[in-house]
Amino acid sequence: MKIKLIGCHSTMNEIKALKNDELMACEFLDFNYHAQPAELHKKIQELIDASQDYDLIVLTYGRCSNTLVDLVSPAVPMLIPATHDCIGLLMGSNVRYLELFGKNTRTYFFSQGWLDYGRTPYDEYLEYVEKYGEKKAGKIIQALYGHYNKAMLIKSVGMEMPESYYRKLQKIADFFGWEIEEMEGDAGLLNALVRGEKLEDIVFIEPGQPVTLKHFAESDPT
Repeated sequence: MKIKLIGCHSTMNEIKALKNDELMACEFLDFNYHAQPAELHKKIQELIDASQDYDLIVLTYGRCSNTLVDLVSPAVPMLIPATHDCIGLLMGSNVRYLELFGKNTRTYFFSQGWLDYGRTPYDEYLEYVEKYGEKKAGKIIQALYGHYNKAMLIKSVGMEMPESYYRKLQKIADFFGWEIEEMEGDAGLLNALVRGEKLEDIVFIEPGQPVTLKHFAESDPT
């Protein structure tokens, strides 16, 4: 079975460690698309339309600001994770994510891919300083992230986490005054998705059927 995977840089490292090169073609999109959900939606639809010669299209995006809603694959079925975002995917289940989130709603999650390619809260602060100056930047960043008190690092099983990642996370945590914790990820859900399997938290979308909010009904932690 020929599979086309369309995903975000946030999970690229893990997918490259799992995928079968002979059976799957991958295309990863810039993480910064997350700041423009409409543009991300348009780009993913373009890639879906250009991938109609495959047997299956796999998307590793979760709900992600409703980016996937109304996407349609005319002739090829799709698999999507029914998770709020990539964090639930890297944790192995949406239930695990919701349970942990429920214990402390003030936790900000990081992964290797997020630290490699993402726009961290500290990156945002530096952008605002350049644009507005330190005083206004401080007020903006406080409004956006002032309610968090913990940085949680998800360590993907079987993947090395070099010291440079810890240094980068420590710099972020020190700036915001957050404590740092680590947790082991779970590659089970991502592994099943990459291999085109149908499990809980994986939704099969028939050709011609649009993605709807009902596919993510249990994924929103808010």
